[in-house]
Amino acid sequence: MNSLFNLARMTCHDFLFYASRDYGASARPVSTIGNYALMYAMNRNIPEVRRVITGTTPKYNEHLPLMKVYATPASPVSAESVRGDPQIGAGIVDFVSSHEVTRITWNSVGESLLWAMEAEKINIPKVGSYFKINPLATFYFYTVGGPIPSVIRIGKKYIPARIRLEALEITEKEGRFKPTCAVNVEDLPEETQILGGSLLTVPPSPLLLDADLDGAYVEGKAPDGSVHRIPVPRQDRFRESWPLE
Repeated sequence: MNSLFNLARMTCHDFLFYASRDYGASARPVSTIGNYALMYAMNRNIPEVRRVITGTTPKYNEHLPLMKVYATPASPVSAESVRGDPQIGAGIVDFVSSHEVTRITWNSVGESLLWAMEAEKINIPKVGSYFKINPLATFYFYTVGGPIPSVIRIGKKYIPARIRLEALEITEKEGRFKPTCAVNVEDLPEETQILGGSLLTVPPSPLLLDADLDGAYVEGKAPDGSVHRIPVPRQDRFRESWPLE
């Protein structure tokens, strides 16, 4: 059972874009990736699970219980959290992962302006900007279940990202603890108490950073001796991916 729990590091091979903050004509990602985006990307081999297409509503209640791989939200690797150099192909790059963003501007003709442009015989394009996380940005998160692909497509542009895993030797525990990952508030069972943390309000559900919780969790040990703590999520929501009962 222990081999089902892994520390995952993900390196993005292109500019990564997802809209965590949308201010009308400007969209910006935060440095934490929601776990549902990761789970859709890693569970692509399940016929009943379909990734979200623009204009549709995600069916989380239907899809999440069918997924074979559970993932926590992903955070940037750093000296203060989990270390990890970027990976390209089979090689590890001696390069400090940067999560800085690049600003990209755009202009287009919006449908709401067409009538004015035709009536006044003028050109009034819509202008705006969005921000993308630079290539080789590397994140860490935890996975439960499998199989897990070595390359996934992530973000609004479905860029390629490589995943490498380290198996965790886990122990089931209960009590007060501090998770070593961001926490999706919607995933927590009713019995788990939230004692503290910093709330990040991003769609589709809030994420808790630097959480302080009281409830069921697993404590994992990586090959380098580092200790990792993962909250046990709602069993009904992740019945196919989470093996503890």
